[in-house]
Amino acid sequence: VAHQVMPIDRSINTTKYEKIVDKERSVAGKAKRAAIGCLLAYLAIAACILSMMLAAAIYRPLPSELGVTWKDRLRGRIFEPFTRLVYYYPSRLCPNALCMLHWTRLSIKSLTRLIGPWFDCHPDLLMETSEWDGVKALVYHPRKQSMAESDGAIVFFHGGGFAIGDIKMYESLTTAMAKQMSTRLFVSVEYRRVPETVFPGGLEDCEKILDFVIANGPEMYGIDPNKIVIMGDSAGGNIAAAITQRRKRRGAKPSILGQVLIYPFLQMSDLQSPSYHLWQREMEGISFVDPLSVGFYSLWYAGVDVNAHPEYAKAATQNRHASKEVRTMTAKYMNYSLLPAEFRDDLKSSGEMPEPIKELSEHLTPFLTNPDFAPLMQPDLSHLPPALVITTQFDVLRDEGTLYAQRLNASGVPTQWTHYAHGFHGMLNLHNKLQIARDVIANITEWTMKLLRVSTA
Repeated sequence: VAHQVMPIDRSINTTKYEKIVDKERSVAGKAKRAAIGCLLAYLAIAACILSMMLAAAIYRPLPSELGVTWKDRLRGRIFEPFTRLVYYYPSRLCPNALCMLHWTRLSIKSLTRLIGPWFDCHPDLLMETSEWDGVKALVYHPRKQSMAESDGAIVFFHGGGFAIGDIKMYESLTTAMAKQMSTRLFVSVEYRRVPETVFPGGLEDCEKILDFVIANGPEMYGIDPNKIVIMGDSAGGNIAAAITQRRKRRGAKPSILGQVLIYPFLQMSDLQSPSYHLWQREMEGISFVDPLSVGFYSLWYAGVDVNAHPEYAKAATQNRHASKEVRTMTAKYMNYSLLPAEFRDDLKSSGEMPEPIKELSEHLTPFLTNPDFAPLMQPDLSHLPPALVITTQFDVLRDEGTLYAQRLNASGVPTQWTHYAHGFHGMLNLHNKLQIARDVIANITEWTMKLLRVSTA
């Protein structure tokens, strides 16, 4: 029987098939989006948890007295942990002191640029970089000499532990000061830093610029060489104090009209004063100037190779860098009993003097008693220029600045000591963020311009 094979109709309902495929794609798309949404939610939760863990890990309570206004306190509590993350913690991971120094220089310079101001000019104030007697300086002067309120001059020495700062890092501050102090000349000195150049290299660079201003300033800028005020912060305050003493010893003329010492570093024989103990109680682990940094930079300044011997910096914070003879000799200049009563709250009895490291203490002996290195060690402070000494509460250098101001005053030097109970070391570099820093600049300006006006009269 022959079977007839019927042809198979292979056509299908494409419309129905496409609908099925579209439906499956839609379901798959929804599932994919749901999965991505869940993943993002998990990531967001994880990020929040990690952020909270990081915040908890880096949280350090700042002293409640820090800052004058609520804005100052808020900005301080934002800026300080950020600084710790960018500068402080990474520097402590460095394998040696040189690495720590280079990271600190890079990070602080970057932070300075970040906080600004990015554009800060004045139509009547000219700024230029010059090199005088082999030393670079940032020079400010009015477009016309007649625009200046005074024919005096200001010479400023920046801080930074003799190791970190430079005229670029301080440009925002010096520009603000040059604007407010209406003198015919304002100079910020780029002195050589450690460890590339040790004491007295930076000091001598600053003297070269000062001597150049005295000799050439009258002709170049129309200044009166009898109206020169020198000023500096931290390490720069050390240099300013040392220069006034050196000029007095040499009988150099003309005399400096005045000196402004802003939270100055003035001695290294005792790193266990009450202000150091205050730091341990209130500021341990935060990014303000700490005892270990003081140890590193001041030892470098004295020519000690702390890259080869980092343990020396820690020893210095324990006063094991100074011989017992030196500690006994310099104790009269670090007499805690002369500090205000409220400063002595953190006074701790040290008992017996710690055993010094022989090699280190022998190297440092001629430095610790040298007034050019440690101006507080100068036995005779009489006949020095009038002084404005500024100290801040939250600063390991508070006590030596206070004692120096007291000794200047007791020696017959017209001295104004201004203590900022809500301030901290280095705050002037945040002048465009903190009201208390602007108050300090206003105080410096008022004192300086008054001195210049009196000298004119």
